[in-house]
Amino acid sequence: MGNISSLIGNNQRYIQPGGADYNVATNKNLLPAGWMDGYIESAEIRDTKLGTGQYIYIAWRTLDGQHLVHDHINIKNDNPVAVDIGLRTLSTIARALGMESIDDTEQLNGREIAARLAIEESGGWPAHNVIKAYAKTSTARPQRASDLDRMRHQIRGNENRNQQANFRSAEGPTGDEIPF
Repeated sequence: MGNISSLIGNNQRYIQPGGADYNVATNKNLLPAGWMDGYIESAEIRDTKLGTGQYIYIAWRTLDGQHLVHDHINIKNDNPVAVDIGLRTLSTIARALGMESIDDTEQLNGREIAARLAIEESGGWPAHNVIKAYAKTSTARPQRASDLDRMRHQIRGNENRNQQANFRSAEGPTGDEIPF
C-alpha cells in the first residue's frame, strides 16, 4: 500500500494514455502478444535501485491465475520523460477502472483490467512478457479491428435513422404544409 498523492506534486496531473516500462513474467510460459483480461494482484510503491526515485510496482495476473506479469510505473524520477510516461499510464489505468484519479495503490488491488501484452528480449534477459497498455476488460471493448468497424457502421446506421425520424416529425402530418 502506498499513498500516490503525496509523491506526485499538485501541479502534476494524469494525462493522455501511454505505454508502460519493462516487465518480467515469473512464469517461463510466454503469453501471446495482444490484449488479455486479468486483474491487479498487488500494487505498491517502491524505491528505485539508486534510491533517487520511486515507482508503482504492479503484479498483473491473468484471470485463469496461471500467468503473472510485472509492471513498473515511474512516478518520481530524475528523468521527466519517465515521469510523463508513468503519469500517462496511471491515467489510462484510472480511466479503465472508471476512476477519476488514483490516490493510493490499495485502490488498484484486486481490480480487473485488460493488458496489451508483448514479448521482449533485452538486456541479457530471456524472452518475457511486457505490458504495453491497459484498458477496460474485453466485455467493454472490441477484440479486433473488424469488430470496431462493425460497431462504427452500426452507430452510423442508427444516427442516420434517428436523423430521418427527426426530419419527418419536423415536417408535420403531411410533410408539405407551411404554417402561417
